[in-house]
Amino acid sequence: MTAQPTLPGKPRLEHLDNGLTVCLLENRQAPIVTSALFYKVGTRDEPAGQGGIAHFLEHMMFKGSVHYGPGEIDRKTQALGGSNNAFTSHDSTGYYFNFAADRWTEALAIEADRMVALTLDPGEVASERQVILEEIAMYDSEPWDALEMEVQGALFLPHPYGRAVLGTREELLATGADELRAFHGRFYRPGNGVLVVAGDLGPEVMDSIDATFGRVPGGGEQRSGFTPPLSWPQGIRRIERRKGEVARMLLALPAPSGDHPDHPPLRLVTTILAGGRTSRLQDALVDSGQLCSWVSADLSESLDASQLSIAAEVVPGIEPERVEAEVLRLLAGLATDPPAPEEVERARQIATADWVFGHEKVHQQAISLGLSAALFDLDYVDRHLAGLLAASPEQVREVISRYLRPERGAVLGWSLPRAES
Repeated sequence: MTAQPTLPGKPRLEHLDNGLTVCLLENRQAPIVTSALFYKVGTRDEPAGQGGIAHFLEHMMFKGSVHYGPGEIDRKTQALGGSNNAFTSHDSTGYYFNFAADRWTEALAIEADRMVALTLDPGEVASERQVILEEIAMYDSEPWDALEMEVQGALFLPHPYGRAVLGTREELLATGADELRAFHGRFYRPGNGVLVVAGDLGPEVMDSIDATFGRVPGGGEQRSGFTPPLSWPQGIRRIERRKGEVARMLLALPAPSGDHPDHPPLRLVTTILAGGRTSRLQDALVDSGQLCSWVSADLSESLDASQLSIAAEVVPGIEPERVEAEVLRLLAGLATDPPAPEEVERARQIATADWVFGHEKVHQQAISLGLSAALFDLDYVDRHLAGLLAASPEQVREVISRYLRPERGAVLGWSLPRAES
């Protein structure tokens, strides 16, 4: 079996008295420190009628707090030679900074300030709302983005995973400073946060964290143990849109939670399907078949359930029906002609290399640890990789039988060229 790679060092877990979870990862490969603060809140936690508020608040976290005025966080970051960004998902929201090791504590001051004293000026709220409305319009006009959102909605609704992270125009227009402040007060507290600090850490790291965050009052509304219902489509549900100049296909199938034992072997299946030049879809659709210009397969890692998706862009002049039939034929062939041990091992080698490359930088290690701790637990990174390395050909065949059956429930979306007028 392939030896299991690991993150450098041993992650160290600490807890402040106010409830903030702190994860430290020492890695001295470069004089750089990444700090990443994750809140256990996302699109799934939004109140009725306030869709998109988690993402809206992410934007507002850069628009002013007591000690950092609008735009000052970005100006300060750039002046210190660092970088920052943030993201919102259905399950969590994350903020990160990358700084040289001699100045990284500025990130702690920024995060503590906007945790305690976010301004939410009505003028800034109105201005940023307009930015997000334009973002929604941009997503709707982009063929792939529009198709992905519609397919995900059809696969997951009524579960919150089916909602758009950006929300809708109507919901954003109904969301103002008061709603944002209430959402921030409920979830943006130490008890709902996971702070990861990784890189060239000195012995004073916990003193610095305690000096900034230790003064923040505790609290934070915990996500309830209630899991919203999942209701998969019956058979293959088809969606057709007219947008763009080429035909695009997206097939989405239900998959288990990222922490389910079936998830690692299912990751191997996605690699068998479309990982590398010898993968089944790549050969049949692109190299030998010349039906598509490219094809990919992906598996999400979410809290309640995930999705396995296959995307392809059709070569102009090729009938979409041919591509659809070939994809369904190849998926059926996984059951009748299951991957041989050599094919499984090749997929394992590719997936392991992808893991190593995806955790090469300190920044990547910090994000991976933070997501693991916010969604599952700190051991998830190693546990998931161990499951992938240990998966046998028999386990691969079993998950193929359970999940790679579109006729049992799937969404097949097509974005076709606009009809000629």
